[in-house]
This record gives sequence, structure tokens and C-alpha cells, in this order.
Amino acid sequence: MWVYVQLPSLQLDRMLALQPELAKRALVLYCEQQQQVIQCNGIAANMGIHPNSSLSDAWLLAEDLAPYRYREAQQRHLLQHLAADLYQVFAVISLDPPNGLWLDLKPMQKLYPDIRQSQEQLQLQLAPWQVRYHYGLGNTPLVAKMLAQSGVAAVGDIPIQYLPCDAKLQGQLVRMGLNTLGALQAIPRALAGQRLGKELVNLLARIQGEQHESLHYFQPPLWFYQRLTLLAETSGWQALRFPLKRLLQELEHYLEGRQQETRYLLLTFYHRDIEPTKLEIGLAHGGYLASELAAFCQLKMESLKLPAAVLEMSIQAKRLQPRSKEHGDLLHGGQKQRKSLPRLLNELQLRLGYSRVFGVQNRHDWLPERAWQRSAAGSAIQATHIPGRPLWLLPAPKPVQIQQWCLLRGPERYQPPWWQLTAGEAPYFAVPNAMEGSVASQNLQCVGHRDYWVARNQRGQPGWLFYDYQQECWWLQGWFS
Repeated sequence: MWVYVQLPSLQLDRMLALQPELAKRALVLYCEQQQQVIQCNGIAANMGIHPNSSLSDAWLLAEDLAPYRYREAQQRHLLQHLAADLYQVFAVISLDPPNGLWLDLKPMQKLYPDIRQSQEQLQLQLAPWQVRYHYGLGNTPLVAKMLAQSGVAAVGDIPIQYLPCDAKLQGQLVRMGLNTLGALQAIPRALAGQRLGKELVNLLARIQGEQHESLHYFQPPLWFYQRLTLLAETSGWQALRFPLKRLLQELEHYLEGRQQETRYLLLTFYHRDIEPTKLEIGLAHGGYLASELAAFCQLKMESLKLPAAVLEMSIQAKRLQPRSKEHGDLLHGGQKQRKSLPRLLNELQLRLGYSRVFGVQNRHDWLPERAWQRSAAGSAIQATHIPGRPLWLLPAPKPVQIQQWCLLRGPERYQPPWWQLTAGEAPYFAVPNAMEGSVASQNLQCVGHRDYWVARNQRGQPGWLFYDYQQECWWLQGWFS
């Protein structure tokens, strides 16, 4: 069993859903090359404007006409987006661009034994879209499509003009008095083939399901895309916040239904005569809430100047991933604190730059000042606890006067790898600078054997010292808490 969903004005309906202010005017989408109406709303239809009407006639019929260009790419994206929503309920979907799609109900029979249950699920999925649609239910894809397009309830009542054949063949059938599909099917197929040709025989075989339909089955895209035409040219960021909020709400609905989050947003602002302005927003941690994503967009938008007024804008979300699970302490409110950390890291990276906000991980190296490495901000730390190690290390070892210190515990011998000593290499001349992401020089020119001690200075501060046998002096490596 197949269901065909016909969406006669998908692009226009979505425009109205995102911009309800347009509902009070006669709204049309037109083909720029042919200057012909493609889609229109109810107000325009009541004025006598219909698909295939010329744009000049539409202007004559409606003085307050709101014409917008019809975009094939946008129509295709919307159809894919709708199919991705339906894919959460229906396993087998086939697109029929630009205005329709098929749903195969056979794989869903165990879940929805009654056809009415499938119809209810379809209506529930389509309701948030706020689009006009017709659907037909048939034993074959072709029958379901003709029922949806014609609006009749019985297969035999389908008018001949809805058969997917050329106008010449339809005219021949009408002249023979065959005005419906039922009248055509009453004629022996062999006789119909002799009179009207093999094309009609093949068409009847497809209607009966005797020939396989070559349908391309849908696979959900790994990204989200939505485009919005503004009501008027806009040149300031403040005026763009409201349409951006609507686009982000669409994105939140998309991610919420899939339990996903995104780590990358691409905002594109389209101008009249120049190239679009693009704004990339990368996030250290995924987000899905429209309110949070709007705050991140605002941070980036403040630092970008628009070269011209904006006519349209679009949003694209990539790097979709399963939503991270939040675990917290029920008694101490730990969950709220953990939820704020990813947002804080995202804001810091957007303000300071991605290279200035990062995490720290352990690294296997015999030198303490080199036993760390950068990691993604907020990533889990695989700590290895070693007794007698300080919490804070200096950016570089600092020479000290041992007379000002009291040795408490030690020594602990550290020595460089033998292959570095035999090769005559100095195993270490500089240390990474954690704040600048560069290498900072230091006075410790060559590293030999070290003896580490826990010591306390005259102020009572516990530190981690070592004696370098090659330079015969003491160095401060770090501080205990």
C-alpha cells in the first residue's frame, strides 16, 4: 500500500509560516525567466490568480501583490527537509520533485496494522509544517499519485487528464468517450493496445502494479538548510535578529526530533548586486536550543560589518552529532553547573578565538614541563594521579637559592632517555607556553640528571624543587596547593 503526498505550494506555505505578516496580502511565487506564477496563496486565488498565470496579469488583478521569486533549489531543500521529518515515522520514502513524495506503508504494517493509524501519523507529522497538502492511498505508486492529484475517492473516477501521458493520447481517449480511468480499464487491454499503441498498454500495466516503478528511495541528509526571504531590505544586525530567531527555531525543531545537536553554523546573507556575506560559527560543544544558538550568532555578528542591505538569509547546520547526555547531582544541583560549562566554553572561544581556549591532557614525557598537551576545550581529562606531584607547574623552571628553602621529602631521581644522551642531544631547550600557544625560552639550556624534592620556603609555601647535576644548581618546578 502506497501513500502519495501532494504539496502544491510548499515553498510559499513555508514562507507564510516563517513570516505570518504576508498572509494579509496576495502572495505569489513566480518564475523569473518565464514571468509566470508558480504558486499563490488563497487571497491571490480568490482574485483570479492561479498557477501558470502571467505575472503581468497578476499585477492587474491584485494591486497590492507581493511577488517573490520561485527558487527550485529552495523547493528541493524543503522537500528533503519534510521527507527527513517523515522519516522518523515512515521507513521507506521516495521523493517526486518538485511537489510530492511517496510513502510505502508495507514495512510499517506491524507497527500500524490499521491504515487509519498511518494516516493519523502522517497528519501529526505534517501539522507543524503549516502547509497545504492532499494525499492519496493506492495499491501502486501511480494510483496513489493520481488519487492525490485528482482529489477523487475511487480509482475508477480518476479523470483521464490525470493520466501521466502526453496530451495527444489524452485527447484520443476523450474523443472515444473514455473520460475516466474506470471506463478505460473496462476495455480489453489488447484492443486498447491495437487502437492506441503500446504506450497505453505499459501505462495500464503500471497502474495495475504489473510493472515495477523505478523509484529512488530517500536517505536523510546529514545537514540542515533553511532559507528566508525578508519582507524588506535590511541593513542592520538588529533588524535581522527576528528572522534569524525564526530560522533557529526551525533548526531547534529539526534537531529536537532527532535528538541531535550541531557544532557548526553557516549564516549566509544575500545582497542585491554583490556576492553574499557568509558568517561561520564553530562551537566547541554542540548546541540545539534556539536561544543559545542565537546568543552565539549575536557574538559573531557584532564583529562583522554588512557591505550592503540584505534581501534574503539562510542558515546551514553541519557536524550534527547525537546529543550529549547530561548527568548531574540530584541533591546539589550539579546538572545545572555542567549544562552551563559547554555554553561558557563556546562563548569564550567566540570572543577570544578558538586557539586561545583549550583543555590540557597528560602526555608521556619524562620532563614534567613537557608532560602535557593541548586538547579540545571541555574534553574529559584522563588524569593519572602520582603521589608527591604539585598541582601547579611554572611555565619554565626558575632558579632558586637553596638556603631559602627547607627540604621536606626526597630525593626522587629523574634522568633523560639514554638514546638522547648517547646521541649527544640536549633533550630539552624550551617549553611550550600554554597561554600563547608558542614556545618560550628559558635559562635551562641543557637537561641532565635531576633529583626532585618537596620543600618549603621561608614564607611557608610548599614547592617542588630539583637539583640539576649538569649545571649544579637548584630550580623551582612548581607549587603545591
